[in-house]
Amino acid sequence: MAFTYHDTLVSDRDYLRFRIDDTQSAYRKFYDEELDAILEESGNDIDKARVMCFSILAQDPDRLVLTKDGTAGAFTLLALMKLYAQRAAEFYMA
Repeated sequence: MAFTYHDTLVSDRDYLRFRIDDTQSAYRKFYDEELDAILEESGNDIDKARVMCFSILAQDPDRLVLTKDGTAGAFTLLALMKLYAQRAAEFYMA
């Protein structure tokens, strides 16, 4: 499993990583292969893929524990899960 990110945003995967704030390999939320599968499932629609990522994060506390970054320090795990669920829901309310 790999993690790559290029800040030039040359690929859909890079742009998706940018949109979900998954740009640091030390605090990765998703592997390349996972994002590729999500992009394929969403028909390469970045907004749909972003919602799918937020939905996964909202339901997967183990993933959040493993990927805790500096901004997560002030949040409890439950608060982070609720935050990602809210971000996913915003897409459907718009």
